[in-house]
Amino acid sequence: MFVVRTTTLLIVEPERKIVSPRSNWVDRQLNRVCVQLELTATQYKDAEQKYRAVGGWLSDIGSPLAIYEPEIYPQGSMLLGTTVRPQGRIEYDLDLVCQLHWCANQPPMTIYDWVHDRIAGHETYAAMLEKLKRCVRLNYAGDFHMDILPACPNDQIGNGSIVVPDCKLVCWMHTNPKGFAAWFFEQCRRQESDERRVMLKDSVAPIPSPVPSEFKYSLQRIVQLMKRHRDLYFHGGRDIARSVILTTLGGMFYRGERSLSTALDGVLDGISAALAIHTQVPRIENPVHPSENFADTWDQEKYEKFKAYIGNFRRGLKSVLYPSAQDEQRGLEKSAGPLSELFGETEVKEAIRIEASEMNRNRNQGKLSVGATGLIGTVRSGAASIPPNNFFGR
Repeated sequence: MFVVRTTTLLIVEPERKIVSPRSNWVDRQLNRVCVQLELTATQYKDAEQKYRAVGGWLSDIGSPLAIYEPEIYPQGSMLLGTTVRPQGRIEYDLDLVCQLHWCANQPPMTIYDWVHDRIAGHETYAAMLEKLKRCVRLNYAGDFHMDILPACPNDQIGNGSIVVPDCKLVCWMHTNPKGFAAWFFEQCRRQESDERRVMLKDSVAPIPSPVPSEFKYSLQRIVQLMKRHRDLYFHGGRDIARSVILTTLGGMFYRGERSLSTALDGVLDGISAALAIHTQVPRIENPVHPSENFADTWDQEKYEKFKAYIGNFRRGLKSVLYPSAQDEQRGLEKSAGPLSELFGETEVKEAIRIEASEMNRNRNQGKLSVGATGLIGTVRSGAASIPPNNFFGR
């Protein structure tokens, strides 16, 4: 039976983590994994061109929608900088909102049909078009799919709130993607520093400029890693651990740690502790629109599966960060197996290959050192440098 409980998920303050040399090594591998999962510069440019073309078609002066002054803007992972290539395929999701004005008095399905029919009126788009529960989808084969969410302003609330049609329930649903993005980046800035910048940028609003990987916030990376493990754990299924749930929980329990791996460990500890308190399905509220429950599709079975996913993730990460004495002696690279189980063998192998290549280059340039603990790293004051390897296979 479908059940929605009324208890809101309680926040349990996670314990602060100590950054270790192992954490630093894991951080580098996790960042490299995330880079491999993101849109390439070419893919980003292609997505931006297609996004602008669709937005232009919807808002063109010759469009029947023009009198409602359509406002086209991105939402979801493209806006938040948390894109992840879906497991087993190369297609990415690109979500955008087509917000009409002076239309909230219209029936929800009327608004949905207006947007759908305008897109269907384009010769190219008509063959790619698919109807979904709350949006219409354009399938760009082999690249990505674009989900277009029809919407009207929620004038009773304001502050970016919108109402969107639900085809199944034939009613208006309330949400606030702009407000959610603002909340998410506020959580990200718990890690603010002078070196870090978030490059967030008419009727078709630009999608955010691609932020260089070295300037990504830890929270953005945490969400990417949660989504990646979700895709592997559920074999590509996303219904139980929706991206918006992972993004919300990540933001709720992130405490601004500089180390990516220890921050992720703290987030998983916080989520695990909160879930342990709730034996029945909790509400997971939109932090900027509490009436919206992101867990409204969960029943008890789905909730138990979500808890199992978090437990699996947490145990796997801890086996990497806090190995047994025997595993510790086997060296850092032996952590590749557990990391592969969490985030994918191909991506982890490539991350470690890059690590080895950079280490070899630093060795040959005399930049490697051995610290007091025996950890190999780049040369620092008081550390003994490692001579280049000139054996050439002899």
